[in-house]
Amino acid sequence: MLPQTLLRVSAHLEGDRIVPHYFTARDEPWLRALLAECDRFVGRKRAELHERLRDPLAIRAPKSKLRIAVQVLDACNRARPNVIVPPKEVRAALFRAAAQPHASRDAVLGSVANSFAVTTVELESALFADLPAEQRVAAVPTSFSPERLATDANLAIVAALVRRAAHVQITARGNFRTLIRQARLAGLICRESPLERAADGVALDISGPFALFHHSEVYGRALASLIPRLASCDEFELTAACALGRDGQLSSLALRSGDPIGSGPASAPAEPRLEQKFERDFRRIAPHWDLNRQPPAIASSETLIFPDFELVHRQQPNCRWLLEVLGFWTREYLCEKLQRLHAAGIERFVLCVDQNRDCKKGDLPPDRRIVRYKTRIDPRAILAIITADSAGE
Repeated sequence: MLPQTLLRVSAHLEGDRIVPHYFTARDEPWLRALLAECDRFVGRKRAELHERLRDPLAIRAPKSKLRIAVQVLDACNRARPNVIVPPKEVRAALFRAAAQPHASRDAVLGSVANSFAVTTVELESALFADLPAEQRVAAVPTSFSPERLATDANLAIVAALVRRAAHVQITARGNFRTLIRQARLAGLICRESPLERAADGVALDISGPFALFHHSEVYGRALASLIPRLASCDEFELTAACALGRDGQLSSLALRSGDPIGSGPASAPAEPRLEQKFERDFRRIAPHWDLNRQPPAIASSETLIFPDFELVHRQQPNCRWLLEVLGFWTREYLCEKLQRLHAAGIERFVLCVDQNRDCKKGDLPPDRRIVRYKTRIDPRAILAIITADSAGE
């Protein structure tokens, strides 16, 4: 992610419209020269590479774009510290030893080195090895071409802008399941609806981090994770109301198919451990129920509902429940979701709500089919809701 200082030079305003400063084919010659410099500094400290890059490259590069490209490279070619002892543990031990009265530097280094069974030279080399400036430059993958660097830089620019959004709308046609799945795994406050006159299309209406009171930084990173997934869709259009200036005034960002953020299918999102644990736990305590992962979406009037699980009783196939796992939430969002489920005629459902991701610190709606969770979804709580409903019938 780009820091705020670079965000200000990655785009400009034309009226109320945000115009990103995209990398293009014209930037590829100096990007090639930058990659060559990185190759020369492999194994050396990152601070040395940054010192070299304060001087001009062999080919003239725009200063603002060079800073962005270096930031992107920093994120992808950072080598892990190659030290014998963990740097944090070394620092803590040295600080404790140095606090002793009348302790000389050599004596402190010697005693701490002995405690770790290393030499003083090895100890000193590990002391700050995990700090960014001291980390070693790793080799850039051979597949990382100037074209790839330009694409990744453009993705970073768009992601940084979206992290300052109050509201995001996405329309996508064709092959949009990966995008939907990522939005759900990221726990975004998202409303899905079908596109008019498009059988294979979906519209996403997403709250942005600037519309929330809490968790805005974490939520911003989650929202930005959608950007690389857009390229997996056959067609897409994203519009976002973003606060680009210091005054917080909102301006409009537009991103469409064909913009230079890459193409081709995105990798499938990893299956969340939370859902894996729930599936295992529920199967163990409820052997008479089948648990179906990611059942088909349910279309109702102007909305789409994407359950995470369908629970079906083996002896009573008509007894079916839907379960959805929510991440970030507000009371207004939950009330709206309850209304949508009711309008769709879905009464047998359970909403699992992360108690640590309330973005406006409001109370939960008074509905027995809402279950709080923290690090694990309690399958007994789910089974109790189902059992109570069956007993009521």
